[in-house]
Amino acid sequence: MAQTYPVAGRLIFMGGLFVPPAMGLLTADDFSDVTSGDWTPIAKWASTGALGGDQQTITQPYINEDYEDVQMGTKNPGTMSNTFGVIAEDPGQIKCYAAAGDKRLREFMIVFPDAPVGANAHGSIRLFAAYVKEPVEQGGEANTTGMVEIPLVKYRNTVRLPASETGGPIGGA
Repeated sequence: MAQTYPVAGRLIFMGGLFVPPAMGLLTADDFSDVTSGDWTPIAKWASTGALGGDQQTITQPYINEDYEDVQMGTKNPGTMSNTFGVIAEDPGQIKCYAAAGDKRLREFMIVFPDAPVGANAHGSIRLFAAYVKEPVEQGGEANTTGMVEIPLVKYRNTVRLPASETGGPIGGA
């Protein structure tokens, strides 16, 4: 049985502008090189939204049949709602605020903490493109940390890359 890994230890990075292909699903070739310095980490990632989306279910009932016909329809990649501890001088959070609402796609990368043993190892990677919605700073109680929600409206599919013993460091670190 394969080992599972905690959510803790994942890292999220924001890349540059994303120019989508004319058609088809996204591939790793559509994104900046994961080892380049073009990726900016976003600090104090407290909670993550879903990486997946939804698919419409099409049903058609017929009067003379006991069961409806069922088909799968179009997909919606969804909105990934992320929460971060507010760090006013964090380059990643600054980049998110600057991108908010400008209606331009950005590259995002998530690195999982499942790297094999090795000097240049890296964990599994998820690449996706998204629009950044306006960040919303949350209120709280006296003994809580200031938090900001940054929703990412995903574009098409998420690209999955496996963990590797070579190819690191990720994000140009």
